Order: sequence, then structure tokens, then C-alpha cells
Amino acid sequence: MKKYKILVVDDERPLAELMRIKLDEAGFQTITANSGNEAIEKSASEEPSLIILDVMMGDMDGWEALSKLKSNPETAKIPVIMCTARDGQEDVDKSFSRGAQAYVIKPVNFPKLYLKINAILDTEELLKR
Repeated sequence: MKKYKILVVDDERPLAELMRIKLDEAGFQTITANSGNEAIEKSASEEPSLIILDVMMGDMDGWEALSKLKSNPETAKIPVIMCTARDGQEDVDKSFSRGAQAYVIKPVNFPKLYLKINAILDTEELLKR
């Protein structure tokens, strides 16, 4: 079974570390970034299978980072799950209109997150065939 690499992006280091631990326990290889700029750099260098991206961050918000990721041919095809405490419909719409594949509201329900991750990665594998 292929071990998928997931990039977790959150400027709150304890949250990013918790996500890394939980995803590693679930069988994923997990790396973290603590800013939008670091996310863009690591997405290009680490080539993750999927990115979990926080919305509210200091240097650039998650939507700006998402737009930059999707406009770069090197990172445009990496699926992105937005993960945020913001639960307004306009926030969800903004995420999908910029190319996110899913939207998860904090605090994270890890069993549901794993289902979303696996569904997205399974779909990506099918599309590659």
C-alpha cells in the first residue's frame, strides 16, 4: 500500500503538531508548515499527495495560499482540504471557488477527516489510471 504524504499547514504550531501525530498514527507520512509562504515552498519541494490548509494565518491567509498553489503548474494538481474554525457559507464557497476539494471545520473530527482524505486520494488514484 502506498504511503501518502500529507502537508499540514497551520500557523498554530501545537495544532499543526497534533494533526501531524494523528495523521502519522493513521498511516500517513506527514510534514508541517507554519505559514502560507512555507506551505508554497514545501508544496513544490516535498510534492505532497494532499494539503490540509488553515485559513486564518499571519503572513497570508489560506485562501491566498490556495490561489497561489492552484495557479502554479507544479502544485496546481495537489488536492487541498481547507481546515478552519470559520464555518460561514461564504467561507466554504470562497474555498471551493479557489480550488479546494473539501472543507473541514475545527475542532477537527479525525475519523471524518480520514474519510475525506481517503476519498480524495482514492479518486486521485483512479484518475491517474
